[in-house]
Amino acid sequence: MEAAHFNFNSTLGAAFLGHFATAILYGITSLQAFTYFKQYFRDPPLLRLLVLVLWILDTLHAAMITYAMYFYMVINFADPLIVLRPVWSVWGMIMISNLSNIIVRGIFCHRLWRLSRKSWILPAFVATLSLYIIVDAFYFAVRGLHIDSYLEIHQFSWVLYVGFTFEVIADFVITVAQYLYLRRFRTGIRFTDSVVSVLMLYCVNTGLLTSVCALLCLITYATLPDMYVYFAFYFVLSKLYVNSVLANLNARAIIVETMAPQNVDRGPFGSGQNPLEKTHKQLTSSSSSGAGPSSSNGRAQFSTVIDPVIITMSNLPRQTSALTLEGKEPELHDLA
Repeated sequence: MEAAHFNFNSTLGAAFLGHFATAILYGITSLQAFTYFKQYFRDPPLLRLLVLVLWILDTLHAAMITYAMYFYMVINFADPLIVLRPVWSVWGMIMISNLSNIIVRGIFCHRLWRLSRKSWILPAFVATLSLYIIVDAFYFAVRGLHIDSYLEIHQFSWVLYVGFTFEVIADFVITVAQYLYLRRFRTGIRFTDSVVSVLMLYCVNTGLLTSVCALLCLITYATLPDMYVYFAFYFVLSKLYVNSVLANLNARAIIVETMAPQNVDRGPFGSGQNPLEKTHKQLTSSSSSGAGPSSSNGRAQFSTVIDPVIITMSNLPRQTSALTLEGKEPELHDLA
């Protein structure tokens, strides 16, 4: 497309809408981070540092996009052809977003490793894709710093195609694997199956948004390469990743409290006590006790504290029924 045929509606207009959505999601991220530090201030220092790093990266991500919009719409508002000129903050935004994305995928890889009874196959596959994605993104950003027009992206557009494709695959594998792993824990017991269903829905919802957004980035760039529609989706992609982790952390107690009011028949469990009461006490203890994890079990405590799925599954009742696959009980204790 010739420079004269560029219009603001499909270029700056699309980027502005992406910036608008980014600003809203950044507000949600900040609220989620504030809620986390307020309610879980006694979590392990490493976990709190991880959340702080993610929030700082997310703040820089929003600042980079805001500067780009200011550069195009304020500083150079009288120059219509400025829309073709790349600004450094766009390439910086790509680097920052991929740094936070790989941290988030690392957390989800850890979940897959625990849910798969410490199998390295899928986590290693996702980790390999994630490493390629971040290298691909940094290569793309460095190449972008040396071009004078967005039209020159066509010279190395294969980088975008491969990067977006791998991103879609990684997010899809994470979402589907979590669903299938959790499904194995169905036992035929009504209470256990209801808890598993809640966790399955929770995992799918947190992974589905990022998968769809990454797919939209790929589709819009493939079909509209000379427009900035893909910018709108790419701007919010990193925000969805960070929000999924913060929501994941803040939901630790919420998931338990949601299920706690349900009464359980005495028959299957023997005592009639809700099995998630133990989970609730464990969560409360992790947030209210002054002592951090000990050296002997610090890794296990960090693993359960960081993930509501793991801590909930590790405390479900271990009775099975005839509906259990192959008559074998899932090894729930391996998750703890």
